[in-house]
Amino acid sequence: MARWPRADRPGARRRLAIALVAATLLVTAAARGGEPPRLAFARHGAAVATRDLETLKTSIPVAEIRVHEPYEQREARFAALPFDQVLDAIYSPSWRGEEELLLTCADGYQPTVPVARFLRHRAWLAFDRSDGAGFTIEKRESGEIRRVPLAPFYLIWENLEDARIRQEADYGWPYQLVAVDLIRSRDRFPKMTPPVTASPQVLAGFTAFRVHCSKCHRVHGEGGRIGPELVSTASPLEYRDAEWLRTWIVDPARILPQARMPALNPALPDRERVVNEILAYLRALLPDRAPPEDG
Repeated sequence: MARWPRADRPGARRRLAIALVAATLLVTAAARGGEPPRLAFARHGAAVATRDLETLKTSIPVAEIRVHEPYEQREARFAALPFDQVLDAIYSPSWRGEEELLLTCADGYQPTVPVARFLRHRAWLAFDRSDGAGFTIEKRESGEIRRVPLAPFYLIWENLEDARIRQEADYGWPYQLVAVDLIRSRDRFPKMTPPVTASPQVLAGFTAFRVHCSKCHRVHGEGGRIGPELVSTASPLEYRDAEWLRTWIVDPARILPQARMPALNPALPDRERVVNEILAYLRALLPDRAPPEDG
């Protein structure tokens, strides 16, 4: 397996952690005091601004947006702000030249979305639901349908006429959104990122892992905070066989009916290839560990 040294940038991580903690505290305080929802913005880990909903609405028009809601699998209507105009107001149009957006939610869910996706497709920052359902969605978790609050913000995409976005299901639809950061993946996730000299399969697996897995899971401490670390601690790649791992990724409920982890998007083209690439990437990052002592 490939191995490589890993860089560390504690200063940037510390600044980002402080910004995210501050954003979460602001959101919590606003919810308790009935104040408008707030969203924190950063650039490469450095805080840029915090804006509340009322301030954003003074310069950005509100619209009612109809979408195919990927969690509910039906049409829904939301009150929302055009997300590109929100980003223009905070960063100026220069954000279009950045690499990715890191989106942080109140529960630790942390997806990254390429800037290119925002340039090709239309995203909206929803702050209310206008079809009488309250600002919530019905979502299947651990085998049950639960009503989940979306506040303070929910990032949604125009997908009624966009087959590509429909096919990608809930990718890029984070709710309880509290912070946005413009990042470069190799700077923000140095321990997670393979070198450019890694095999094409490993590099493809890294891309797929960022899309489908890192929003919940960590690698060497970097990534989402909902699921477990996959590499640094005792890894299932070291004690489960390949068939078990493939089944767990494709359909976790076959192994554990109450699993919170969702199945890999069934509409994903070349699903088996994507699974193999993800596993190749994770195996390449496994650290060298001494075998356990007898007993």
